[in-house]
Amino acid sequence: MKHNIVTFTAITVFALSGIIFWETGLVEIVFAVIVLAYFGITAYGSFHIRANYFLKSVNYGKRKAVALTFDDGPDPETTPRILQVLKEKDIKAAFFVIGKKAEKYPELLRQMDEEGHIVANHTFSHHYFTAFFSTEKLRTELVKCNAVISDILGKKPLFFRPPFGVTNPRYAKVLKDLGLDSIGWSLRSLDTKAENKYQIINKIISEIQARDIILLHDNLSVTADSLEDVIEHCRQKGIRIETLSKLIQKEPYENS
Repeated sequence: MKHNIVTFTAITVFALSGIIFWETGLVEIVFAVIVLAYFGITAYGSFHIRANYFLKSVNYGKRKAVALTFDDGPDPETTPRILQVLKEKDIKAAFFVIGKKAEKYPELLRQMDEEGHIVANHTFSHHYFTAFFSTEKLRTELVKCNAVISDILGKKPLFFRPPFGVTNPRYAKVLKDLGLDSIGWSLRSLDTKAENKYQIINKIISEIQARDIILLHDNLSVTADSLEDVIEHCRQKGIRIETLSKLIQKEPYENS
């Protein structure tokens, strides 16, 4: 991926700079600039999933429509409200669930599945430092979350979204080993920062384009408040909302 290319380029430039600037008195400054640039690019790639820096994520759809995706649930207060709106509007969404929450509220996962929504993997614990986990610990996080979903629904998810959209080389290895697709987004609703529903509505409607994968969170009351208006505004603009698997042309579950 891009990280390998950047690393190879940085090493090459570093070596050549040593030869070119060794006797100029500037070599230390040049080395420092190269190192800072390398870590700056790597940090940017780590925190921006759309950069596809360490691994290739699906950040856009393949059809002239959009998909609604929800992270960090299920939540006993707000997820049912969101499911009710989706049912009333006949919209199918994707829910990237946290394993330990899914374990606690299995009935909400069953409702998601019964109503035609996709249930996907968002790690078991959604720990703040998940990106710093070892390869084996990260693998355990994903395997445990998939096991919880499989036990509840009887099918194994193939879609995964990394917490906070942070990636690294360990994610690339684990996802490849487990056969999971990394799903990113092209439009952030910024609902985690919104003070009221209108900020979410305006953010989405002002920026939405065909093929967008929209990032929302079903553990937030303000998101539940905004959802009906978001859907209606999309319809008024002639923007079709369809299920994530249809939009990206990938199967959400492993064939049994």
